[in-house]
Amino acid sequence: MKFATLALMLAAWGAQAQAAETPPVLHIDCSAAAAGVGSLRQPLNSLAQLNAIRFQPGTRILFKRGATCHGSFRPMAGSSGAPGAPIVVDSYGDTALPRPAIAAGCLSSRRDPQQALTEASKQPDGVSPYHTLCTADDGQFNRAALHLFNVEHWEISGLELSNDGLEEAGRLGLLVQLEDFGTGHHYRVNDVLVHHVRGYLKDEPGRALAYKATGGMLFEVTRDNEGRGVRQKKTNFDDVLVENSEIYHVDGIGLSNRSAWMCRPRGAPCGDFPPYKNNPGYLQETAAQAASEFYPSTRLVFRNNKIHDIGGDGIVVRTAVAPLVEANLLYDIWMRSPGNSAGAWAINTDGAVFQYNEVHGVRLRPEIESGDGMAFDADMGTRGTRVYANYSHGNAGGLMLFCACGKDGLGQQAMAEDVVVERNLSVNDKRRAILVAGLDNAIVSGNLIVTNGATPLLESHDKGTRDVLELRGNQFIDTSGTGALYRAFQQSGSHARYAWSGNSFHGYPASAESGAAVPVAQADVPALIEQWFTATQFRQRGYRPR
Repeated sequence: MKFATLALMLAAWGAQAQAAETPPVLHIDCSAAAAGVGSLRQPLNSLAQLNAIRFQPGTRILFKRGATCHGSFRPMAGSSGAPGAPIVVDSYGDTALPRPAIAAGCLSSRRDPQQALTEASKQPDGVSPYHTLCTADDGQFNRAALHLFNVEHWEISGLELSNDGLEEAGRLGLLVQLEDFGTGHHYRVNDVLVHHVRGYLKDEPGRALAYKATGGMLFEVTRDNEGRGVRQKKTNFDDVLVENSEIYHVDGIGLSNRSAWMCRPRGAPCGDFPPYKNNPGYLQETAAQAASEFYPSTRLVFRNNKIHDIGGDGIVVRTAVAPLVEANLLYDIWMRSPGNSAGAWAINTDGAVFQYNEVHGVRLRPEIESGDGMAFDADMGTRGTRVYANYSHGNAGGLMLFCACGKDGLGQQAMAEDVVVERNLSVNDKRRAILVAGLDNAIVSGNLIVTNGATPLLESHDKGTRDVLELRGNQFIDTSGTGALYRAFQQSGSHARYAWSGNSFHGYPASAESGAAVPVAQADVPALIEQWFTATQFRQRGYRPR
């Protein structure tokens, strides 16, 4: 009876709130005993109240510091801001208190305010299991702690988001989703903490969600409600900025965007998304239509974020034009997923730029013999990717992957063309510095790569692609003096179109590529590394804690 009465009260309150003009400032304190009207003295005290309001342009939604709201903040349909009048989510109250939290997962959980319990559970190498803080699965499943659906012009700052559980589920911290919308404009995420999100770690037959649609933060364009004869409106994002935020201990990905409007010749596999996923016959029927569906997002920027202890990939940009990924710190990546993962990479995207990022501690699953585990990747369906002035060190799978290693779903080989890897520093990355697993053409120039004898420079897999690779003006140093250019692999690969020019080698045997052997002693490695930091201004332009 009490629950029925509460439901009636909330319904009545929601109807009144919709009818009235939304206050320009709404306060929410989930620790308050009574449900107020949203003023400073009488704040709202539940997400149910907040979700019953249709927000108007210019509305400010302020969560009280030190308070935790349980459940999911999912604004009502039509709650969009406007140019110059975004909807702003921020905090209020005593600045000495912790940031306001939205906990979408279990109600019964331990506190871990300094990450100490989670850090202590971490394995130094290899697989590091998820460490849940839940003591019971007593909460309703929520897709995301904060879920924006078909809205635009939002700015979000200062929140803490979690979505924990005892078992894997299709969870996210922040989900911004568009479907049949057109172009969604202006999304700002600043100084948001996302942690303890128990998503999926692999895809399963019959499961609607891909594991890479779970994890920390995701901007996703879906076509879930489209079927035969019902073609939705082409949809994308424009003007997305995620900065100064931290994502840690989440599965499966850290920070990403995805789009179901992604099919194009020589792109990534069309069958990865509904309405074509698990429906190859439908894709064959509509192949001509699918070939013209590429509708990329624009003005996508991921800057100065700290991303660590991630089950799968750290940062992935997909189906975009000229996305910028810069000054991020990523470490302890690919901690749990059984499938290939890497630090930061692009797929089905043109003109991606990765610059001034630091990536270290990307793991490598030993049972995947040729696995990823590298810092960066220009993957299937990429054109013009630029990897510039990044610092990669201690990654189990190396510095860089080129991967035109699949089909587009329309019958053609995926592309990885016009890639430039320039002025990066790689120190003690493992297995190989660069993996070529399908490539149209790339230039690797002006990089400083320091290895320790167990790490050959190149590993090549023969994918039947052009594999035109130019290596020029690089410094290759093996501190053990026993360096090797190539890693032996069961597929020999094609080195015929690799062109070497102007490189310097220290600690490698004499060869046609390296010329005469040069002792390592002639290379002052610490001085060269310091010279790289100075020349690139990496300390000034890389990740800076707030």
